[in-house]
Amino acid sequence: MPRKRPFGVTLLLWLVLSLSAWGTVRLFAALRFWDELTEFGARLSPLYLSITGAGWAVVGGVLLWGLFSGKLWIRWAVPASIFLWLVEYWIERIFFESPRENLLFALMASVLLVTVTLISALHRRTRQFFFRSEEYEQPNEYSESA
Repeated sequence: MPRKRPFGVTLLLWLVLSLSAWGTVRLFAALRFWDELTEFGARLSPLYLSITGAGWAVVGGVLLWGLFSGKLWIRWAVPASIFLWLVEYWIERIFFESPRENLLFALMASVLLVTVTLISALHRRTRQFFFRSEEYEQPNEYSESA
């Protein structure tokens, strides 16, 4: 019988699903509206948008596999991915987008996202979940069946 996932792991799973869905939508939108983006001279090229979208979709797939497999490295991979996504977001926002009035909201949302991700990844029950998954998969070197 599979073990019940702690809330922190479920939260990390939703963050990864969101990241993967965002990348997939970005990829398909760039491909679908390639001509319009080129015609109207978008600041970010459709090639860049489709490559980054595909990249985030692949990263999301790998992270989902790691979460469902209970891999120990996932505890650090999810926060690192969220941090890299935020870096990409802020670079695009500062250098390529028109100024907007929602700067305070974007800052607060970014801080909240990083905080929730770190708390979920570093929580004791999340650590125990992944450590137990790793221990469960490792054969006991002292047992006679190994």
